[in-house]
Amino acid sequence: MFNLQAIFARKADDYPVWDCVIEKIVELPEAEYKYFKSAPLRDMPFIAENTDLMHRDENGVFHCLLVLGEGTSDGILIESEGYNYARYSSFMPGAREFVTARLNQLADQITRESTQNTSNGTWAVYFDEIQERYHVPVSPHNGVGPMLQKILEARPELAELEPMEDGFDMVFYLDYCPNLDKNEIPELEPPAMQMNL
Repeated sequence: MFNLQAIFARKADDYPVWDCVIEKIVELPEAEYKYFKSAPLRDMPFIAENTDLMHRDENGVFHCLLVLGEGTSDGILIESEGYNYARYSSFMPGAREFVTARLNQLADQITRESTQNTSNGTWAVYFDEIQERYHVPVSPHNGVGPMLQKILEARPELAELEPMEDGFDMVFYLDYCPNLDKNEIPELEPPAMQMNL
């Protein structure tokens, strides 16, 4: 229960930490993750493809990639500073559990607000709205969007989710929507009649 991995510094006199934002999650096959983790100063294609996402802003906040390995709990945060290798990096124990817990909290908020506000059982939430309100960058291509979609689709309130380029279009079971307007609920089409001759 208390087993974990950590980095130890000999005779450390300080533990400096910095604020950072995960801009994209990259999940590597297990073998590739181990290869990267064993020598993070090697040039890696997945870093080269995402150099434009990583930087340190005027407030000193690191905007990072989070690299996960399939089947692993830990991860590596990277700010490459424009290079194709992990120029700045930080080992992150429990990274997958951290991300999953945060996205579950986000899914709770989205579901609660959507079911409270819908008058007909449908609701759309847009990625720019999520960024503005919850400070979570979400897109279909940044690794966060697909993880959030999977978590939302597992919610008991959700009957259907249609991913869009800029958000999610959702249909909720009406029992979870307390503020329905009966005039706005589309009537169900009657089942097709089958004639037996």
